[in-house]
Amino acid sequence: MKTAVLFSGFFGRKVLNHLRDVEKFCTGCNDCIECRRHYDLDYSHDIALDWKQPENLPAMLEDNPDEILPPVAAFQGVHTVLAINLHQDILLSLPELAAQAGVKALVVPLEDPLWLQAGARRQVEQQAKGAGLEIVFPKPFCSLLEDEAHPEVNKFIRYFRLGFPQFTIRKRGGVIQEALVLQSSPCGAAYYVARNLAGVPDDDKLLEVVGLKWHNYPCTGSMKMDRELKDTILHIAGYLHREAVTEATKIAENK
Repeated sequence: MKTAVLFSGFFGRKVLNHLRDVEKFCTGCNDCIECRRHYDLDYSHDIALDWKQPENLPAMLEDNPDEILPPVAAFQGVHTVLAINLHQDILLSLPELAAQAGVKALVVPLEDPLWLQAGARRQVEQQAKGAGLEIVFPKPFCSLLEDEAHPEVNKFIRYFRLGFPQFTIRKRGGVIQEALVLQSSPCGAAYYVARNLAGVPDDDKLLEVVGLKWHNYPCTGSMKMDRELKDTILHIAGYLHREAVTEATKIAENK
């Protein structure tokens, strides 16, 4: 599935490195055993375009943002555009350009309350819908779930196995023997959590262990209070990982 990644900042580079399975992408363990390698996560051939936004842009762009973005031809054949922490004026120009190239979906993750103001978000959403594009704004990115309302975005989730974390767990005698990742949080935290679940009892302290291991991984969610969520984005990401492990243990084989 051809995808364009347009980004700025550390999180954008981290997601791109995740999709390309760059070595040492995960920095959670001092004794790295490359636990992600057997998952076959290299999607390099699917990244049709990676574009880093110029640095030090002014708050308002006087020039036409279309002149900053790559040309329409660069998006030909792209199914999904992943737009990470882009300048609001650039993001407002993106739906029309993407539609001209035949793009099907825009995914605009929000890892910080300051990345996109509510008014600009409504404008981008209206422009995308007017252009016939599906658009989602997962906050945080690991909250992205499949929904019958956006079938094209669902294809992106299934193909890259990114979004709300999903695990499969095997237990014996009430103790987790193995945890594998079916779908990862885009920052890669799910792989770190899974690796550290082996040998952990499935009891009332399990979520405490999950929370501790998750906190040891460098989450990219902001610690600023988010008015919409009434919590920090980082905290929500932690809750989502605990929820995902809880769901997996409920259906885990115990033998």
